[in-house]
Order: sequence, then C-alpha cells, then structure tokens
Amino acid sequence: MRHLVALCAAALLAPAAAAQEPIRFARTPDISPDGKTVAFSYLGDIWTVPSVGGVARPVTMHEAHDLNPVFSPDGKYLAFSSNRHGSYDVFVSPAVGGRPRRLTFDSGHDTVTGWTPDGKGVVFTSTRGTAYPFQAECYVVPFDGGAERKLTLFEGKEAHLSPAGDRVAFVRGPGLWYRRGYRGSSNDELWVAGADGSGPRRFTTFDGQDGSPMWSPDGKTLYYVSEEGSTRGCANVVSRPADATSGTPQRLTTHADDTVRRARVSGNGEWIVYELGADLCVVPTRGGAPRKLAIEVNADDKANTERAVTYTRDATEFALSPDEEHAVVVVHGELFLTRIPDGNKVTRLTDHPAYDHGATFSPDGKSILFASDRSGAEDLFLLEPDDAEHPELHKAHTFKVTQLTKTPEAESGARFTPKGDRVGFIRGGKLWTMKPDGTDQKVMIDTPQVFDFEFSPDGKHVVFARMDGSFASEVFVAPTDGGEARNVTRYATYNGDVSWSPAGGKIAFVGQRRGTYLPHVLSLQRPAAPGAPKSAPGEIDWDDIHLRGEKAAGIAADSVSISPTGLQVAFRHSGAGNGDDLWVAAANGSSQTRVTTGNLAPRQIRWAKKSSGLIYFLTGTGELRSVRHGSPFPGAATNSADPPRVNFQARLTVKRDEEFAEMFAQSWRGLSDHFYDSGFHGADWFAVRAKYQALVPHVAMKEDLYALVSVMLGELNASHLGISGVLPTAQEPTADLGLLFDPSYRGPGLKVTEVLKRGPADKRGLGVKPGDVVVAIDRVELTPKVNVSQLLNNKAGEGLLIDVASDPADKKTRRRVELFPIARDKASDLMYDRWVDANAAAVAKQSGGKLGYIHIPGMDEPGLERFMRALYSDNLDKDGLIVDVRFNGGGFTHDQVLNYLSGKEHTFFKQRDGGQGLVLRNYDRKFTRPVAVMTNNRSYSDAEIFPHAFRTLGLGKVVGQATGGFVIGTTSTRLIDGSTLRLPRTGVFTVKGVNMEKEGVIPDVAVEIEPSDFFRGVDTQLTRAVSVLTDDVVAWKRARGTPTGTAPATVPPAVAPMPRTAPAAPMPAIPPAAE
Repeated sequence: MRHLVALCAAALLAPAAAAQEPIRFARTPDISPDGKTVAFSYLGDIWTVPSVGGVARPVTMHEAHDLNPVFSPDGKYLAFSSNRHGSYDVFVSPAVGGRPRRLTFDSGHDTVTGWTPDGKGVVFTSTRGTAYPFQAECYVVPFDGGAERKLTLFEGKEAHLSPAGDRVAFVRGPGLWYRRGYRGSSNDELWVAGADGSGPRRFTTFDGQDGSPMWSPDGKTLYYVSEEGSTRGCANVVSRPADATSGTPQRLTTHADDTVRRARVSGNGEWIVYELGADLCVVPTRGGAPRKLAIEVNADDKANTERAVTYTRDATEFALSPDEEHAVVVVHGELFLTRIPDGNKVTRLTDHPAYDHGATFSPDGKSILFASDRSGAEDLFLLEPDDAEHPELHKAHTFKVTQLTKTPEAESGARFTPKGDRVGFIRGGKLWTMKPDGTDQKVMIDTPQVFDFEFSPDGKHVVFARMDGSFASEVFVAPTDGGEARNVTRYATYNGDVSWSPAGGKIAFVGQRRGTYLPHVLSLQRPAAPGAPKSAPGEIDWDDIHLRGEKAAGIAADSVSISPTGLQVAFRHSGAGNGDDLWVAAANGSSQTRVTTGNLAPRQIRWAKKSSGLIYFLTGTGELRSVRHGSPFPGAATNSADPPRVNFQARLTVKRDEEFAEMFAQSWRGLSDHFYDSGFHGADWFAVRAKYQALVPHVAMKEDLYALVSVMLGELNASHLGISGVLPTAQEPTADLGLLFDPSYRGPGLKVTEVLKRGPADKRGLGVKPGDVVVAIDRVELTPKVNVSQLLNNKAGEGLLIDVASDPADKKTRRRVELFPIARDKASDLMYDRWVDANAAAVAKQSGGKLGYIHIPGMDEPGLERFMRALYSDNLDKDGLIVDVRFNGGGFTHDQVLNYLSGKEHTFFKQRDGGQGLVLRNYDRKFTRPVAVMTNNRSYSDAEIFPHAFRTLGLGKVVGQATGGFVIGTTSTRLIDGSTLRLPRTGVFTVKGVNMEKEGVIPDVAVEIEPSDFFRGVDTQLTRAVSVLTDDVVAWKRARGTPTGTAPATVPPAVAPMPRTAPAAPMPAIPPAAE
C-alpha cells in the first residue's frame, strides 16, 4: 500500500505525489546531529526521511507501538520507547534499521528524552518510582545495558543534558501535553541545574505551558516550546540565553492557527524539527521561515485490519423477550438474539459500523426497538423480520431496520407501552411518546432533566425520575393521557432507578437517606384492614403517598428491580466485607439475602415474569447469568458463587478502520451532547470535528487513536477530560524489596539508606539496616552490567535471596537473607504512609506536640475514613489542626470533611469522675479549634472546592500553592470497543458566580517547594503552615479568654456518640462534582 504522509505544503509536493491522498499525524520527531535526517513515529513504527522530505524508510517493523526516537550524538543509533513487553521500555537500534536491543526492563513506563553527550548513555523519564508524592523521575541507562542511574532532579521530567554534560535542563510540573491555552499553577515550567542536580533554578516563569528544552551546541542558548505571547493556545518554538534569569523569549516560529508540540534540535544547532498540528516542520535556528516536510511512506499493514471474533461475554446490555424464551444481547455495538437459558441458537440482528444499543422488545415480541448513531446522531430505529419464509423474529434470517426519529438531539431510554400502541423515550431531558412507526411524536412530560422512567402495567401512568435545579432527584407519577405529575418521594436527595411491579401495586427505587443509597419500595395503596375489598387494578391512593416509601434493606444499593409480585426486590450491593454481588430483600424490609457470592458486579437486573424467583443479570465482565431466589431448580442456582451462564456465541468481524471512526464519532458527540459549557470554552466544536475527523483514517494503532482524541479534547482547554482503555500492560511486573537506596552511591551493589516500615525487609531477625549494601540478588552479583529491575520481575510474593554486606570489600561481613518482595503498588502505599508519618512528626516537633496533622489523599470514602480515623485517634485533643490536601486528585466529600471542622461550641458536658468536654450530636464529634488547610498545584477538583469552601466559611487560612483550577463534575461513558471517555457535565461556581474551572484557589499564605528544598529535606510549605497555625491558636485562645499555655478541654469518651458504621454509598447518576 502506498501512502503519502502529508507533512507538506502543496507547493512543496511533486506533481505525482500531489495527486495522492495525504496521510498525516506522524509524531515525536527528532533530527540527526548533522540536520540531514528526520526520525519520527508513524503507524506505530520508527521511520527516517531526509530533512528536506522524500521517501521514508523504516527503522523498526513490529506489532508493538514504537515512538520517541532520538538520534545518538554520532547519528549512528536511534534510542526509542516501545511497549513490546507491555510497558514502554528503552530500546536502541542502528539508525539505518536492524534488530533493536532492549536496555530497560522495568514495568514502569520509560520515555526516551535524550543521550549523554558522549553517547554512552540514554536519558529517559520513568514512572517506575514508588516515592510519595508520586512523580516521574529521570534516569540514565548505559548504551551497553546494565544498571540505571537516577538523576536527582526532584519532580523532573524531559531531562536534556548540555553539550558539555555539566548542566541539565528539565521540565517540572503536572502539565498535560495535549491541552491548549491553560494558564495556572498546574503548568509545566523549565528548570536548569547542575548535572548532579545541584543549584536548580527556574528558567521560565510563564504560567502557561513550556516544554521541549534544547541546548545550542555552545551551551549558551536554550530553545524550547512555549505558549507565551499566544492568546489562542498556539505554542511556538522560542529561545533565550541559557543564563538568563528573566526576559521575553525570542520566537523562531509565529504559528497562530495551530500549536507546536514536541521539538528537537540538531546536534550542530542549525535546525529544529517539531510537530505542528498533524504536520512535521523544520525551522532554521539562525532565522528563516519554517517549512513543512513532504514525506512519502510505502508500507503494508503490519497487522490484520479485520479480525474475526467470537464473544462469549463482554455484553453491554440485554433485553428479555415477552415469552422469556429469548434475549437480545448487545456486543460490540451489535444486536444478537439468543435462546435462554441455554443460549443455543444465536442470530445476528444488526450489522453496521455504528453503535447499536438500548434494545427492547415490542409486547407482541415481533419487533425490537433500539437506539443507534448510524445516522450521525443518537436516533431510534425499529427492527423487524424481512423473511417471507420465516416471519417470526427468532426464525428469520433477514431483517429490515426503519429509522423512527431524525433529530440532532439524542434519544434514549426507549420502551413500548404495555399495549404496544406507543413508544416512550427521552429527548432533551424531556419524556416524549410516539407511535411505533415514529409518527405523532409529542411531549408527555414537559419538565426537563428526566433520566429514568417506566410505564405502569396498565399503561395509564408513568413513573419517572428527574433532577431538580439543586442536583437532587425525585420520583414522580403522572397519567399518560395528560394531567398532574405528582412527587411521590418528596425527599430532596437522590431518588431514581425506578421499576413498577407487574402486579401493579408497588414501585421500587433507590433513595438516598442520611448519606446512604438504599433500596426502597413505595406502596401505591394504603394498607387495607382484614376483609376489606381489594383496590381496583391500577388504582393509586395519593393521600400522603410519599410517606409510604419504605426502605427494603438496610444496606446500600446502586440499582434495584422489583419482582413481578411486588413482594421482593433484587439489588446490587458492594460494601466492605460484603463483596459486590446480587441481593434480594423482602419489599417490607423483613429480610435480606445475599444471592451470589462471586463478586460478580451485577447490573441490568431483571426478574423473569413467567418463572417464579428467577433473576437475570449481566456480570461486570459482560456475561449473561441467571439465579433463582428460593428453592433450587434444574439449571439454575441458589445463593451461588457461579450462577449459570447463558452461553451465547456472538460472532462478528471487527474492522479496525470502522471501529476507530466510530470511537472518534462517539468521543466527539459525547462532548457535544454533555460538555458542561454549551459554548465549549470558546472552541468551535464543529470545526474541531472536521479538523480531527480527517486524521482518523491515518491512524493504525489504538495508542495513536487515543493520542488523536486527546489532542481534540485539548482544544476545549478543560480538565476532567480523557480517553482510556485496555492497552498492553506489563508482562513482567517489577517487585519491590522495601528498601531505599542512596542514588549517589556508585557501587558495587546498592547502599541501603532506609528500611521501609512494614515492608518485606522490616522483619525481626533479618537485620538489614541503613548503611548495609545489597551486593547480590538471587545469587547474581550486582555489577554495573546488571539491571536490577530484571532480577525483580515477576518476584512479588516469592522468596528471594539477597546478599547483604556492611562492607562490600570485606567478604566476612557478607550474609544472605531471604525476602519476600511486594508488588509495587503495595510499596507505594507504604511510601505514602512514610510521607504522612514524617509530616506528622515534623508538625509535632515544630509545635511541641500542640498541633495535629492529617493528610487526605482523595476526596472519596477511603480518604474520608482515613481523615476520621486520624482525627479521632491522634488529633482531637490538639490546640490546632493542619488538614493537608496537597496531591489530592478530588472526589466528592468536601461537605463531609467541612462538617467535622465547622462545629460551634454551645454546651459542655461533665461527669463526676471524668473531665469535661464538648459534644455535638450531629452524627460525629467535631474539631472546634483553629485549622489551617494546605494546597498545591496537584490539589484538584473537590480538593479545590474544599479549601475554597473552608475559607469562604471563615474556618481558617489556606497555606501553600495555588490549586490547578481543575474543577468540573464529571461522569464517563463507554465507547464501542470498551474504552472509557470522561464527560465533564457539571460546572462548579462560587457564590459570586465565578467559574472555578481554570480559576485555582489562591492561598492566603503562598509558599512553593523548590528542588533545593528537597536537597535539604525540608517541606517549606509545611513549616510555614505550622507557623501560621501557631499564630492563629494564640489569637483564638486570647479571644476566648484561655491562657495560651492551657491545654484545651477533652471530650469524655463515654459521652461522645460513636462514628457511623454505614457502608460506603454509591454516587448518584450525575454527581455534581466527582473525580
């Protein structure tokens, strides 16, 4: 197949090439030392081409994803990153091609950024570290392989050594490579330090993105990529003197319509190659216009673009036929009909590249209603048999599909009325109906934000759930022929996931009560006295109906389905100690039973109407299963860890190009329909689609498709965006010894600086201590030629022999011990505990034990539990408290945390034989003394709402660094291949109307931690927070007339209420702010 990479202007193309279809989106370029050759990543492989353009030649040809090629100083080799073994490792290859050689073996991702000036080592950035705060780190690995050496840059990435090798330029910050136009504390900045990390200084102070540092050959100039001076988020290549401490950079390019990404300078300093949108360009460093490169590529597909797949799981939805002898399952966006319960015969109903879903049978079982984006928007379609010889749906071989709706708005949730004479669906947040042929479309419920509904068994009423203006949701019942919709819950929290019992007398729903989401059942008639006549079918007693909603179980539920009789509900419950399984409860709350025990994560729970007690559901892995609650029966299980599967086999051919096009379309439309700002932060979202949709045919690997979608999302200049999915994972996970080593020690072996508390080496009798040197692992001597990660791969939990010596030169001090290494995530947890313990100890030492310290790692239930435990176990009697939300990614618990910090003293309780104290009976004991909150540029989302609210409520001061301004409430959606796309749906605003997105919380006392502080082992932010809080405590005591040296009163434990023990609750369908 002959391709032309359209990295060129039309004027530069030869006439013959100009007629060919352009192919674009080559990535991560580098330019050879003499400036004559450009290397780049395309189609997942590394290629080289003359720097004036022309025909490219392959350097690598592999099914894995190769990128980030960097020429060696002599131009003879290329170092690059590849995920051939799951995670990205460093490889080197001759620049002309050949078999690459693997240099790194760690399960962290290694990204090549350069070479040492002498060509003896490759510089790379890696995520392998376990230190907290977690950060990428820079390393050098020898060209011949062996032990890596860490560069002590502290929060550094993208390191580039100067030509003399005495200095290093690097990037600090959590900036996102694909986001355009961001201004704030979470940007990337350039720093310069000595090659050993000494004397670090900030090189750029611009509050937008700076990256790709590049040295001139004489070391006097730094070239880099910056958005400084741009008003449209278009970065350019700029330069400044390397010794400059301030000043405006000089522009080498002046692009105003698209942005520059990665850039690299030639070794002779004459040329810089860079990405510009989907093109590659070269610009001279001594002045002159940039030129786009015309690159022609002749390449075959390195893997089949079509693959035949048989799915026996991975169903995303299912629907039961009215006779309950068949089910429709949705697999990879296609509808399949299968028999139940045996799954014997499977018929493919749809065959289209689009995403078909939301299937439901007509009451007579002769047709299927479904939703699809095959028309470019989410519309409704009707599928019927088109087979004269076999007119029955389950026997037909051919089918016809009729489009019922044709609007730019998405339709969803479609279902027939019980009689089948009309179809209900949601459009624009309102409930609509139409005839089954798509005619007579009209609004049934004209109030917005309806998200769930179901018709009554007689079709005369509809129950629906809708959000109100304060993000609460209520359940309503309305006549289907018009009339008042009545609120039947009247409890302004979350109420939803409604189901109406076929017997007609009860409605089930999930309702939030006192923080927990519980299954509820609402009786439509009042209780009747013995012997009283039965209510007429469908009759509803409206008097105080909202008071008849009773909880069916005392454990949390995130979905519920009522049985045909209305006497039971089935629901999903996941909680500490209870797994994630299916439960059944009596509708009157008299009993609750766990029905499955295999952590099956049930969803789409459906009761069979024709077989008593039979429940169908999908598992978390997309298997269709059934279980009977009650007495066993052949073929079904009771209280089972492995309930029977419906063994469907869905066969289809997945075509890569069609799949990628649909994934892109879903991604664009997901943001088009749901992004919280209808103005898209100023982006022309339709123009953005046109710009990037044209590039989809030029992407051959999912890694590159994710990159393309990410660049498109970057046009929104917003947080809480991203696409992720199942990509190759580490085939050889690297284990951890639980030992910290001295990075400056040059061997032999590894010198221990610390034994990680509660780690594998922290055992009685092992005797490993700081100062010891690990000289061998698994009987392999640790010479400079040995890669330690390679020795630790796949060793987690296994016995591993290590040789330790107090003096490596004296064999008499050598001894052998057995360790059981732990997985790296476990080591990271221990490193987090170490960091928190060190901070708490520092606060105690500086304050003389008078101040407490709590770090909240996330604004979620585990983070809240950690906060509560630390508050009650160590800090409730302190004069003041530091609450640290640095490095906190967010969640949705700001109000819960504020509840513990905002108590007001009103009454003291006293016991004859005890002390006196304050008790506030609002669920939990509160801290009522001075508090300071710490933030930094990695405090995101709810970890920004919390300090804003803390200060707004006048609870204390905020100390540290401005937060990132990443504040949007987000949900996510699944794409056709199983990838996940984040959907920021809810804006967050201050009481003054200021949008908190892109507006970080500015601290009352600003303090930044710089690399030099790490050298000294000092947390300057924490030190300042202690000082500020100490002053606040003094002022507080004076204001309340307490001598400043007097300890505060303590709360008598016998009087204080115990903390709640309710299990964690699921989030509502559309949380206002979640990370």
